[in-house]
Amino acid sequence: MHTMKLQVNESIYSQVLSFINQFQTNELSLVEDTHEEDYIVSSVEEVQRRVLHAEVNGNYISADEFFLDMDKKIETL
Repeated sequence: MHTMKLQVNESIYSQVLSFINQFQTNELSLVEDTHEEDYIVSSVEEVQRRVLHAEVNGNYISADEFFLDMDKKIETL
């Protein structure tokens, strides 16, 4: 088995993670993920900036996907 260290731009992070998650754990597993989800924002301007960035890059998920992701994170606590 080989180990790789990748540096992934935020704009394609979710696509790379989805690709990795397609494989069975005996074929490919995520050893370390230093990406921290950052749902808390401190200003309206920051929210507007993030929304615009997501729209421009097509890097967003539906509300249903968001809440499923949050449920999974809560289950791991």
